[in-house]
Amino acid sequence: MELFKDIRQVFDFAIEKEEASYQLYTKAAAMVSSTASRKMLEEMAGQELGHKRLLQGLDREKVHEYRFVKVPDLKIGDYLVDIEYRDDMTFQEILVFAMKAEEKAARLYSEASHLTDVPEIQRMLLMLANEEKKHKFNLESMYDDKILTEN
Repeated sequence: MELFKDIRQVFDFAIEKEEASYQLYTKAAAMVSSTASRKMLEEMAGQELGHKRLLQGLDREKVHEYRFVKVPDLKIGDYLVDIEYRDDMTFQEILVFAMKAEEKAARLYSEASHLTDVPEIQRMLLMLANEEKKHKFNLESMYDDKILTEN
């Protein structure tokens, strides 16, 4: 992770990414006709805002109470090509873009946890990595349901 000189740079970068994810999920939610998909995307948007707030002001209680869960990986995103963000993206493209973004965010947080010796910050970064894995799983599930099975 030579890109970052210190943990603050990681946090600043992550805050920007969480905001971008919030915007993306809000846009995607407005594009879907399925009430269940819209609700899930709106919930993910809200979670991204929560991640941003967590990064902005370390919420020690939330970090301490967090329970890690093993998140399944459908690996759908592993077989898809990265795409550049565009304002006119289709729903399928948004899902692919978001899957890849969540995968990268999980990796960023996991690797960033090694940049600090502060256990509380390490735990918060690992918690965020776990949350991003959940988002990737949700997106892959939606992609499987809405794109792969409908085509």
